[in-house]
Amino acid sequence: MDITKQLELFEQLTYDERKEKVLEMLKQLQWTHETFAMFYTTVRSMHNISETALIYLYQAILEIVEEIDAERKDEAQEKIKRMAEVLMVMKKQEEMEMEHEGNSDDIGENL
Repeated sequence: MDITKQLELFEQLTYDERKEKVLEMLKQLQWTHETFAMFYTTVRSMHNISETALIYLYQAILEIVEEIDAERKDEAQEKIKRMAEVLMVMKKQEEMEMEHEGNSDDIGENL
């Protein structure tokens, strides 16, 4: 599998198509490892996931599958771990943005 070629094709998709493709991949993988189930739930619940994040996730999934196919499980586990760290940072950023938006609404109501 040529990851570079796959990424080029992925980048030509619309935002909604990219998000749907990442979600579909995670949905299929969620039965293989509980971490993918967590990724699927997290990405599905995120409202403002960036295009850069979608591209990162797509590439990471392709790389993890490639490592598993080549029977390099340690490398695959390391990539899964990094992907989990990135997702947690993204989730925290979204929570902070939502909290900030909520505070903005409170300020507007007080004026």
